[in-house]
Amino acid sequence: MNEWVLIFCMAAITFGIRYVLLATSGRWTLPPNIERSLKYVPVAVLSAIIIQTILVQSDDGTLSVNHAFLWSAVVAFVVARLSESLMTTVIAGLLFYWGYISFI
Repeated sequence: MNEWVLIFCMAAITFGIRYVLLATSGRWTLPPNIERSLKYVPVAVLSAIIIQTILVQSDDGTLSVNHAFLWSAVVAFVVARLSESLMTTVIAGLLFYWGYISFI
């Protein structure tokens, strides 16, 4: 298949999905229970990304823990609970990760 046709089709599908949602966004409302449940989607997705980063699958299929990511996540969690600042949390997690891989 021609690559340009594939790229055009993917762009058309992506544009079509987004256009339909944006064009009809003011015409209908979601039920309150769906709106309430959609608030948990970012937390669930972020948790899944973090957990799969911390747990590493080795070549033989067993799971092991990446200690640098685990301890960085713990530090970031503690800083997030204490400071309630996203920038402080990110900087603390990254600095701890950098220190962990640099000195240990």
